[in-house]
Amino acid sequence: MIRLESMTEEDFQDSLQRSIRRHATEYARRGPWTQDAALEASRLVFAQFLPQGLATPHHHFSNLVDETSGSRVGETWYTAEEKGGKVQIWIDWIWIDPLHRRRGHATELLGLLEDEALKLGADRTGLSVWADNPGAVALYAKSGYVTVDMRMMRLIGRPR
Repeated sequence: MIRLESMTEEDFQDSLQRSIRRHATEYARRGPWTQDAALEASRLVFAQFLPQGLATPHHHFSNLVDETSGSRVGETWYTAEEKGGKVQIWIDWIWIDPLHRRRGHATELLGLLEDEALKLGADRTGLSVWADNPGAVALYAKSGYVTVDMRMMRLIGRPR
């Protein structure tokens, strides 16, 4: 069993740096940018996305804590705000510490976030996932998430 605990400023800064690096690595791996350009672009994206850092309105930042041991096993960020007359919940970030993966924490977290969404008056949660991350895609599908839109790309300059 896990619980959500609000992040401290120090927790948030660690999480932010981890998020920036992960974002940059994923973009560089997929080819749109070099690693250096991706890191700089990622810093800019996060500065715009979270202009007030931990205090950015509508954003929630939590550590995932194992109830038995009290140890931190991961983290999540989500946004809750009213749009179009409805409360919208968007899961921005889920990260499980590598030492604690494959133990059901992410599945349990999705349930906790659904409970939180219901408390806030939302009737759904949303998230984005890279299509070439089959583990995450399978986790979300198993948890009831469905594809609602899709972006596609084709690498050019290679033989057909």
